[in-house]
Amino acid sequence: MIRKRIFTKSFVLLMITVLLSFALYGCFEEDNNKNKDIVYEDMKTTFDKSGMLSANIGIISRTEEDGSISYGEGGSGVVIKKDGKTYYALTAAHVVSKKNADLLVFTTNTDMKSESIPGLEMNVLASEVYDTMYAAEVVYSSTRDDLAVIKFNTDEELAIISLSEEDPKIDDRIMCIGNPQNQWFALSYGKVLSGIQKFGEFKSFPSNGMKHSAYIQVGNSGGAAINEKMELVGIVTGASYSLDGSKFHYGVLIPTSEIKLCLNEWNGE
Repeated sequence: MIRKRIFTKSFVLLMITVLLSFALYGCFEEDNNKNKDIVYEDMKTTFDKSGMLSANIGIISRTEEDGSISYGEGGSGVVIKKDGKTYYALTAAHVVSKKNADLLVFTTNTDMKSESIPGLEMNVLASEVYDTMYAAEVVYSSTRDDLAVIKFNTDEELAIISLSEEDPKIDDRIMCIGNPQNQWFALSYGKVLSGIQKFGEFKSFPSNGMKHSAYIQVGNSGGAAINEKMELVGIVTGASYSLDGSKFHYGVLIPTSEIKLCLNEWNGE
């Protein structure tokens, strides 16, 4: 069986996502580097001590066609429930909606070994890394929001994040965790910028979300937005950039109240 990784695909998908996000979410001017460099040291210290890092996961799609295997761009998720060796995680529905694709999950314990590509100034995951990831499946996909629940099995002991009782408020500080462009479990910091707004469809999924200033990019989708109590207050679903991709305007998260509706639907309530 021949393994084939498509390297130009991620770049093309990045540009498409940037353009679609601009059209979907609109824009306002914000200094890209300013947002990217913000660190709330007290939140970072609390997070490091909380043990919540292992509640966060990465998600990769695997597609086999005509004897070759390709891996799609990565996404993120966060563990919300455990039943024996089975873990359930929240993510963005568009991360896990690719047709005829298998889903693979990696954790903070996965050795994300990379290798260089001759003739290209870039690194990609070594092929053997994919063999250490866990098979996952979608157990519920919301029709109201860009949210989904997946499950996977592992002997690892992963943390379970608690869901906040209420939505974050404007100016509340948050921390986002995700896997943007091969930066595994990266942290970004910002504030909530708006109340809940109804956004148009992105990749066929609607969103009732809030704007925020924490810097995110491709790979952050499905990742956790966490408050100062280390509770889950949102799932990251998209972002707005300038047309040329040089300026980050804002990110979008689906807040607690919408997450609860999704989980109630999943549980048949």
